[in-house]
Amino acid sequence: MVVASGYHMEPFNGKTDFSIWQQKMKGILIQQKYFKAVEGKFGEKDSEELKTELDEYVYSSIILNLSDSELRKVRKLSSAKDLQKKLEELYTDTSLPSKLFLLENFFRFKLDLTKDMDENLDIFTKLIQDIKLTGNKNIDDYSPIILLNVIPDSYSDVKSAIKYGRDQISLEIVVNGLKSNELDLKSSKGTNRGMGK
Repeated sequence: MVVASGYHMEPFNGKTDFSIWQQKMKGILIQQKYFKAVEGKFGEKDSEELKTELDEYVYSSIILNLSDSELRKVRKLSSAKDLQKKLEELYTDTSLPSKLFLLENFFRFKLDLTKDMDENLDIFTKLIQDIKLTGNKNIDDYSPIILLNVIPDSYSDVKSAIKYGRDQISLEIVVNGLKSNELDLKSSKGTNRGMGK
């Protein structure tokens, strides 16, 4: 389904990542200056006719980007705001067991050295996003420490460089350090192979 100039997006089918689909939909609607209709935040000077038009456009954009099975779950709703709220209720579990499950996975996270760093960081980032969707906005305070804690021995130099000589630490600093070290390791392996020829 093409909903923006030259952009193709797969309909949400209930099995793919809802937060990513939602973010892409938001990007498309912002690009086309229609996103305020999702939140119901209209300007004082916006006429009722314009509000209706914006709501109808956003509503149609969302339903055209849902699979048939998902559309059946929300077919009785008639406004963009209600539609978005219902989808969030269906695909954002804010129950205590769900929050605890996500937090346990977050605090037990380990780097899988059979995967490259981007794959590991994607899993870690998804955990953070899922936790934020449950309403926990403080998870950013802990994420750099958790990630720093799981750095393997082969990355000990980068761990020391991140920990010492800084006034503060952020997730971006840890991520950049890990990626940089991974590139160094790959480069040195390539050099050693070349020398062995």
